[in-house]
Amino acid sequence: MYLIKIKEIAANILFLDSLDDIRSDVPFGDIGFSSIDFIDFCYEIKSQISSDIEPHDIWPFARLLVDPIFYCEGRWTERGRSAVNEILGVSNGVEIDPKSLDKYWTPDFCARRIESFLNV
Repeated sequence: MYLIKIKEIAANILFLDSLDDIRSDVPFGDIGFSSIDFIDFCYEIKSQISSDIEPHDIWPFARLLVDPIFYCEGRWTERGRSAVNEILGVSNGVEIDPKSLDKYWTPDFCARRIESFLNV
């Protein structure tokens, strides 16, 4: 539902000519998104979709990685692994390396997070 809007916002931030330049399943980093672009992106999400959405609603891992209940000594805790797997929609038997999270930061993931937050 929000995928096209996510692509429009990303294309505008990156000064791309076409939404076709942004694939739904390709990480934002692979299309040139930087951490500064993420700040602009979150601002645009708030202004164009919902003022209630915060960066941690779109990308909850930043919060999880600084909370020892979820992440400790360079590894996910059991509770953290369960939370990460639920957020990413992967089975409980899969362990996601925290250093590989960026590959999940895609327009499709972002759209799903917004839809989940807004209960669409």
